[in-house]
Parts: sequence; C-alpha cells; structure tokens
Amino acid sequence: MRPPRIACLVPAATDLAACLGLEVVGVSHECDHPIARGLPVLTRSRIAAIHPQGPGPAEIDLQVSAAVAAGEPLYTVDRAALARLSPDIVLSQAICDVCAARAGACDLPAGARLVELAATSLTGLADDVRAVAEAAGLPERGEACLADIAAHHAALVRPLDRPRTLALEWGFPPFLGGHWVPELVALGGGEHLLSGTGQPSRRASWDEIAAADPDLVVFMPCGYTLAAAAAEAAELCRRSPLGELRCVRDGQLWAVDAVNLFSRCTPQSVIHGAAVLAALLRGDEPPIAWACRVESTLALS
Repeated sequence: MRPPRIACLVPAATDLAACLGLEVVGVSHECDHPIARGLPVLTRSRIAAIHPQGPGPAEIDLQVSAAVAAGEPLYTVDRAALARLSPDIVLSQAICDVCAARAGACDLPAGARLVELAATSLTGLADDVRAVAEAAGLPERGEACLADIAAHHAALVRPLDRPRTLALEWGFPPFLGGHWVPELVALGGGEHLLSGTGQPSRRASWDEIAAADPDLVVFMPCGYTLAAAAAEAAELCRRSPLGELRCVRDGQLWAVDAVNLFSRCTPQSVIHGAAVLAALLRGDEPPIAWACRVESTLALS
C-alpha cells in the first residue's frame, strides 16, 4: 500500500507531516520547512507580507482589521492546483483566520480527507499529532513523536525562582502571548503575566503592562524571524513605553525567532520554544540563532 499523499495549507501542517515522516506533495506560501522546497505552492495572502521594505506592524494590523470587518478572507487557495495533486489528506487549521488559510477557502479534491489542526494548548497538539498519524494509518509514529516531546520537556533545567514573564506577540498595538505560549513559559520555569493557558492572544494597554511590572519581556511577534523581531523591538523601545519598563532598562528585553519557536504549535516549536525560554529565565545566554537581547535606548542614555 502506497503512503498517503499530503497537501498542507498551513506551515504547522508541513512541520507536523515532516515529524511523522509523511509524503508532502503541496504546501502553503508560508511553509518554510526544508521538505517544502520545490513543491507546488497552494495558497497566497491578500495582505502585505512582513519584510524590511514592507508595511510596518501598525499598518498590517489595520489591513487585517479592515479585511476581517468586511468579512473578506485573508488567504486564498489555488483550487485547480490542489485538485491536480490529488492528495489523500489535506491538512488545514481551525484556529485563526489571521494566521493562515482554513479549509473553507478550498474545495476538497475527490476522495481526499480533511484534517484540521486545532491546537491551542499542548494537549491540543497531542490531539493533532494523533489525528494526523491515524489518518495516515501510522498511529505508532504519532505516539513516538509525543514521547519525544515529553522527554525533552522533562529534561529542561529551570530557574529556582519563577521570573514574572511578559510575552508580547505584537507591538503596534501590543498583543499578549496566548494559547500555548503561557504553557511554554511555565514549562521554562516562569510565571506568565496577564493571560492564561489556552486563552487567545489579546490586545493590552501599555498602562496594564507597566502595572504588571515583569522581570523580563520576550518579544515574539507572530510570523517574524529573529532579525525582524529584534529590529521591531528596538523600534518599540523608541516609539512606545516599552523602553521605560524596569526590566527593559535592566537589559531583560529579548527578541526571539517567533516563526520557529512560538507562532505555530508543532512538535519542533514546543520543544525548542520551551528550551529557549528556560535558558532566558535562568539567565543563561540562549542559542544565538533563536534569541537576542535588545538594548533599550533609555538604558543606554
């Protein structure tokens, strides 16, 4: 029996399929896993991409808000290309219309089975892993994947105290880390501020953030690479009250590779994201490929 052919409409789907050793035949425009190289691209975004010469975060937020208010989809699927691939399984998501395409944006090819990823917590990730592995007829690979995640989390070295941690998923306007991020902070040994496990990311005020008085801030803007996040964090320090926070003036503002660590709930991201947070919370230097300290202009003056 041949292995099932998988079409992935979101980056998390491609990451998960790769973890399970499945055959991927088509990917989204945002899929960045090495197995996506050269494969047919099945989606595109209606809003501007994040890049150095592109619109800033405030303008992107306005574009997204306007499209959502108008009831317009943010992503489209190339239905003809999807049909030509004749996948056995289509992997989509049922979490966020802002982050990636949902299955409602496409027509399933004849005979294809839809699996929608819906993880907003580590328990939800386990459900997703099992659902995809079982759909592919390889449930044992799903259990092996989950055992690997558990082993990595059990081996984390955590700080003795519980540093008060503010996770920021956007800067203009500020959004708090949500869904699985509070769990990763707790796994790393910190106390996540202002939002709880499983709660969606939400807007916050700078007054609310200042009153929380965090011990460190982890800036993880959704969809940003480390370089883009670091540049945006420095801009936030110049143009918002972020730079006035006690912890930021003490050198505890960290930018991270949000794309690979926190913007999607996959086996790879929850393993490496928790490890990076544990290092930051212990006061250790994290891997330079994944996180960097951002100096406040106020601290330097």
